[in-house]
Amino acid sequence: MADRATSSDPSGDPIRLLIVGPRAILGAGLREILGREPDFDVVAHVQSTAEAISIASEAAADIVLVDAALPEASAAEATRRLRQEMPNSALVVLGRLGDEDASIVSAIGVGAAAHIADVADPTELVGTIRRVAGGEDPIKDQLSTRPDLVERIVDGVRETILAGRGPVNPLSPREREVLAQAARGQRNREIAERLGVSEQTVKNHLSSAMHKLGAPNRTRAVMYAVRHGWLSVDETVEETAGADVG
Repeated sequence: MADRATSSDPSGDPIRLLIVGPRAILGAGLREILGREPDFDVVAHVQSTAEAISIASEAAADIVLVDAALPEASAAEATRRLRQEMPNSALVVLGRLGDEDASIVSAIGVGAAAHIADVADPTELVGTIRRVAGGEDPIKDQLSTRPDLVERIVDGVRETILAGRGPVNPLSPREREVLAQAARGQRNREIAERLGVSEQTVKNHLSSAMHKLGAPNRTRAVMYAVRHGWLSVDETVEETAGADVG
């Protein structure tokens, strides 16, 4: 059952947050910390992926905070399901003390925008959420200082290719749809209007797609996706240079 709490920001739309995790104490602590922020709205705390998906439309969360301690068979697979079922939401993974490196690698694999330890300072947590809401990808900062993690990720990709499975399309349906619109030269606001979502949601999708594809901008992301067959040439236009604007 979803445990609801709300707050509001009279100066504009608040950042809507959904907490997903089985640890009741952690969830209560998060709600207490985040509920103090006038620009945050904690719409629900649920204990499983299934519950989160069941209220996805109603919650309309901008950001989903996922506890890496999800009891399901594979926390990574559970988080991947959330990413697929809630494409309009950015993911922030809350790692467990003692297993942080593994959860960072897993978070990158499912396209999370950020990873933060469950023992992090509240100020760091709040700041990370605001950065993600602003379209940033804080998880890149962690990789820039941890070449050992980059090596683990590269090794994992290499093993997948050597096993004959080839590169798997990492893009969610909505990320691919947003990339296709960007390839036509549409600005973020125009894409948002066309798809009926917020401009922030468009930024989140583009940031996530570029991160997954290792692309520095949306044009490179489009080219990479087309080259691997994840985006049809028919969905794009030849002149994609304008897609870097916005």
